[in-house]
Amino acid sequence: MKYNDLLWLSLKGISERKMRAALTVLSVAIGVAAIVALVSLVSGASAGISKSLSTIGPTSIFLSASGQHILTDADVAEIESLPNVSVVVPAISFPANITISGQQLTATIVGVSNYSLSQLIGNVSLLSGSVFQDTSLPFGLVGYSIAFPTSTQQASSVTVSNPIYITTKTDSGEKSVTIIPSGILNAYGSAAFISPDTSIFIPIQAAEAITNKYSYNIIVVKATNTTTVAPLYALLTTIYGNTLRVISVQQIAQTVSSITGSLSLLLAAIAGISLIVAGISILSIMMVSVAERTHEIGILKSIGFSKRDVLMLFLSEALIIGLLGGIIGVAAGVGGSYGLAATLGSGAASSGGAHTTSFTGGSFRAGASGSRAAFAGGPGSISPPSGASASSFSLTPSVSITIVIAAILVAVAVSVAASMYPAWKASTVDPIKALRSE
Repeated sequence: MKYNDLLWLSLKGISERKMRAALTVLSVAIGVAAIVALVSLVSGASAGISKSLSTIGPTSIFLSASGQHILTDADVAEIESLPNVSVVVPAISFPANITISGQQLTATIVGVSNYSLSQLIGNVSLLSGSVFQDTSLPFGLVGYSIAFPTSTQQASSVTVSNPIYITTKTDSGEKSVTIIPSGILNAYGSAAFISPDTSIFIPIQAAEAITNKYSYNIIVVKATNTTTVAPLYALLTTIYGNTLRVISVQQIAQTVSSITGSLSLLLAAIAGISLIVAGISILSIMMVSVAERTHEIGILKSIGFSKRDVLMLFLSEALIIGLLGGIIGVAAGVGGSYGLAATLGSGAASSGGAHTTSFTGGSFRAGASGSRAAFAGGPGSISPPSGASASSFSLTPSVSITIVIAAILVAVAVSVAASMYPAWKASTVDPIKALRSE
């Protein structure tokens, strides 16, 4: 039998049972949509986290003060003398309360040298103004979420050279400080360790004057290349492991990749259950179809159709159902993944930035969406802002052609496999008995 005749007969058989065919296609589409949506979201989350980590470089290692231990220039000099060290960036961070447009916010003040700022947050992208100069005067770069504390606000609540007032706690009590914005940063979105969107960066001399401390609570170490990160991390852990928190960006990236990979497989397997259900549905529907079309099968065999022709006829119907279900499911899955991502994003924004990632007691602690990471716990440690303007994680689904093709092929394979027995049963029908049936 010619392939075009086979295709025509298959389409005719499906069109004569529109409702049954539509429900079968829908059952396949639901399974495919679930797989595509879940895998795309996990892949997008993984890509977003990897991008956040890559902004500060895979060679970065963070050291954070723990307990009563402080970091001094002597520690900086000692670390600089270690093998495989390229750059050492000391910094001071502390939380502060800010009132912007009548809204109370909690931000992180980070003291760092202007030439070292890019080592801390990656590329310095300015919305307006310029980078501060190294001085004891409290000039600062204001994060985007502080300048725009509400997502619906059009104009910035902070302007260059217009002073803003912060309140922070020091050893001597609460202290009020005036900071003069030298510039406003563009939106960074998710970030590792320090969130530029919810921080104000000031000269390290100014941070020392505000805190009345001449020590650091953060040191960022850059290895010479990616291959020397592991030995340098091991060396720093050996030297400071009991007194400091030592965290490698490369180590986090590998852990995240492993977790998201396993999660993607798990979710795909869970979503695949719906495809198994769809296969059972196809099996039962095809069995009913064979029983209903016994007389038709007898006519086909009486005019010269062989067992192979009848078998191929039913299998081609299943193939068309699987193909239609796969295509519709992919379209629905892609649309659903973007819709779910938008819903999660708006939910994170309305919740006041409750989704955070932080490091507490030397361990990795992730919030609901892993929006940003920070050092937490211990005196003077980095703490994620708790104000309503916290930067939410920007989740963009990652839909690859591999996922699309694989989902369609799986849909077709399940449909054809589920129809093998009914098709074989149809091909073995005795034409004489079939013609006698009603």
